[in-house]
Amino acid sequence: MLRAVFLALFIVIVSYGLKVYVENFKASENKRGEIVNFLEGIRIKMYSKKGVEWTLKGESMKAVNDHIELLNAMLFSQEATLKAQRAYINRSSGKGELHQDVELVSKDLVARSQKVYMDIKEDRFYGDGKIQVVEGGKKIEGEGFEIKLKPLRVEVYKARSIVE
Repeated sequence: MLRAVFLALFIVIVSYGLKVYVENFKASENKRGEIVNFLEGIRIKMYSKKGVEWTLKGESMKAVNDHIELLNAMLFSQEATLKAQRAYINRSSGKGELHQDVELVSKDLVARSQKVYMDIKEDRFYGDGKIQVVEGGKKIEGEGFEIKLKPLRVEVYKARSIVE
């Protein structure tokens, strides 16, 4: 009798857990007939050619084939951390874009921009928009940039130093 009660309780708990999991996963079909998946609380691992392990996190994810869209995205490795409101990434090529309030933090460097292109496999981040870089006590603004990790190299085009 006691076993039956525990078994029934176990089944109720497992079914509730599965219900919560299923409610956070939605699949639909877009206009081109491709399956579109919506997931919440996502964590994905990717690797660069230099062996840097990147973890991609987001509040929610939309996936169509190899293309991923992350909302409130965060990409981090031992080398750097990137945050953005939106991230668009092709999982097979490792290339993508970060949009809105993009911030890259690495050791003594903080870089901010509104749109950043990236190539995770090459540990390369670049763009042609405005950027603000703070390194140590120096602040630099410019238009156009390229940041490479491992080893860290920052190039800012049309740069000007800001003295505070």
